[in-house]
Amino acid sequence: MGSVGGGGSPEQDQPVCVTGATGYVGSWLVRTLLRRGRRVHATARDPAKAWRMLSAMEGKERLTVFRADMAEEGSFDDALAGCAALFHVAASMDLHLSPDQHDAEERVRSQVLEPATRGTINVLRSCVRAGTVRRVVFTSSVSTLAAAGAEVAVVDESCLRDLGDVWATKPIGWVYILSKRLAEEAAFGFARENGLRLVSVVLPTVAGPFLTPAVPTSVQLLLSPITRT
Repeated sequence: MGSVGGGGSPEQDQPVCVTGATGYVGSWLVRTLLRRGRRVHATARDPAKAWRMLSAMEGKERLTVFRADMAEEGSFDDALAGCAALFHVAASMDLHLSPDQHDAEERVRSQVLEPATRGTINVLRSCVRAGTVRRVVFTSSVSTLAAAGAEVAVVDESCLRDLGDVWATKPIGWVYILSKRLAEEAAFGFARENGLRLVSVVLPTVAGPFLTPAVPTSVQLLLSPITRT
């Protein structure tokens, strides 16, 4: 969002909303936005727990934590009221469902994929109702790209993994891959139909210092060859 870090514009004075604010990426995003002088509306299912984690940040007087749940229609309305932008970072991190489990595919559809897609649309509906949101930033993952790890000149939309292939081969993290791909696809479709300016930022596997109380999943995965867990 071009105005972040600027000053004096009406958009600069408006708050921005961050979903998944207590997660690995979300917490760093909240901290960065506060340090740049922005007012931040952070969302969490447990606001009291989120405030305990985030209230030590510099600029906390510009931070408001709202209770919101992606499974509840309209629960993001208050958080997005008056916001100039949304950073949608909240996502399921269920990477551990075995493809050999009974009815695995059906349970993935009903328990992960459909809720992830519905939840994303619920958040975007709140953006439309707010009437002030001018930019939506959706966070995707490098795991959704077929070109991940390959030497190609340009990695773009043509490099997205084929959903049928993911269902058939069930690679490591297949549930997460499907949830991000389907949620992103639904988000772009909704944005086009409702006039929202949406951009998808493809994140690599994230590592480094963390602000969360527990070690983030991506850090655990990267350390697993050492920790053997």
